[in-house]
Amino acid sequence: MISSRRGHLLCLVLLSIVLYFPGLGARDFWAPVEPRYAEIARVMLVRGEWLVPTINGELYTDKPILYFWWVLLVSKLLGGVSEWSVRLPSALSAVGLVLTTYALGRDLLGPRQGFLGAIVLATAARVVWEGRWAHTDMPFTFFFTLALYFWVRVIFQIGSPKELWVAYALMGLATLTKGLIGVVLPGLILLSFVASMRQWRSILEWRIPSGVGIFLLVVLPWFAQVSWATEGRWIQEFILVHHVQRYTAGAGHEQPFYYYLLNFPADFLPWTFFLVPTVAASLRARSVVRKPIPLFLSLWFGVIFVFFSLSDTKRALYLLPLFPPAALGVGCYFAGLERGSRVEGALYRWAAHLLFNLLWIAGLSLPVGVWVFQPGALWLSLLPAAAMVGGGLVGLVAVLRRRPALVFFSTAFTVLLTMLCASLWIFPFLDQYKSPKAFAREVKRRVPPFEPLFVYADTMNDFNFYGEWEVIPVVSSPGEIETKMSRVGRAYLLIRERDLQRIKFVEGAMIVAEGAVGGKKWSLILLQREG
Repeated sequence: MISSRRGHLLCLVLLSIVLYFPGLGARDFWAPVEPRYAEIARVMLVRGEWLVPTINGELYTDKPILYFWWVLLVSKLLGGVSEWSVRLPSALSAVGLVLTTYALGRDLLGPRQGFLGAIVLATAARVVWEGRWAHTDMPFTFFFTLALYFWVRVIFQIGSPKELWVAYALMGLATLTKGLIGVVLPGLILLSFVASMRQWRSILEWRIPSGVGIFLLVVLPWFAQVSWATEGRWIQEFILVHHVQRYTAGAGHEQPFYYYLLNFPADFLPWTFFLVPTVAASLRARSVVRKPIPLFLSLWFGVIFVFFSLSDTKRALYLLPLFPPAALGVGCYFAGLERGSRVEGALYRWAAHLLFNLLWIAGLSLPVGVWVFQPGALWLSLLPAAAMVGGGLVGLVAVLRRRPALVFFSTAFTVLLTMLCASLWIFPFLDQYKSPKAFAREVKRRVPPFEPLFVYADTMNDFNFYGEWEVIPVVSSPGEIETKMSRVGRAYLLIRERDLQRIKFVEGAMIVAEGAVGGKKWSLILLQREG
């Protein structure tokens, strides 16, 4: 059994590398977010722009700048913006998040608890996905968690009070990555803990004046410059639209209040099965109420869950910052099972039996389903199917023999093998259903450089990136097409088949290229004015 801290770190780094890096650039960008972020970075790199992000000729006010700076630095080193360079910040942040979770668990709960908790986090479905996806959420969660880690070290008198300055700086980086939740979420968690412990005077020890100065030193230079460069428009849209309206008026991605009750269990798989006995054991012991450390971790989870549940705008990845305390809870539970301080109760055994039986059944069913619906991809399903069947059977044996360590590591290893197969073979295979890259390259070949190109009712930015068009004006009605054509004698239009069937074009329009992305068929239309 690995026991040394150096051994823990080495194993976690190796696990993270295998989970997040193989095939990182093997698949194309998938809409909606990935091609948008890639295009923003591509345009900034071409222009030599490091201050104001734009997309399709419009100001981009959804997210701050830090993620794009990171992509730009990597892209300059690699010679261009690519699938690898755009996803690398997420992969590196995922490694950092795993190691931070280990350090947090080690300092608060013990080395073994931190080690197991970090493995749970690393192999949870949402973490694996976001570690391989071009989103700001993984870098944000890394900075956020690392900031709370230094707060925890000071609050529980593990580290020096000066570490608070590092925490303030990291909150600044989190804010530069995703917005004001970089300071709002840590503040709510810390204040809820102080209120629960009735230790209001401890706030005086937080070095708030100097901490605020450090925070502003990190965030203010860019926010001030981008606001000045856009005459205040960027900061106004950023605050009003992407903070106030999103939270209170559901500006996109509106979901019911119970959305996360259904979504989080799926995102935490496969460890959701063991989270149930973990929570039950904690409630029986009442450790959450009696002890400060379990209380802090519970508030960390609860505050984030409630905060985003109250928002009108909900997305599954918003809950990523609450995964570390959930993972540490499961890790602590398994550590107790290993050393015998916790009993393998009926709830644990039922959960384990259910998980492992579902695994081997899913493994056997996968090739059958693929053979029925996509026979040409049958070979792709064999290795992940074998991993699921093997993991399920080994797990069942481990449960019967009462070996919780084997239960734990068979679960993690099954995720590792399955994800490795998916990254190297399955995801690239799915490009034909998800990516318009090949058709975008054909469009670029067909459309002369100085002739106008429009796209009908589509804002996904795939064609911008893969065709290297900085601006493709979007038209949303036949009347708008006519208006555009009244100003030019000849133009090209990208349009999906469903829209093409509803629009009557003037005589002289003709299809010059066609392509399919999954079930969506695209056409490139040449439009010419009569006479």
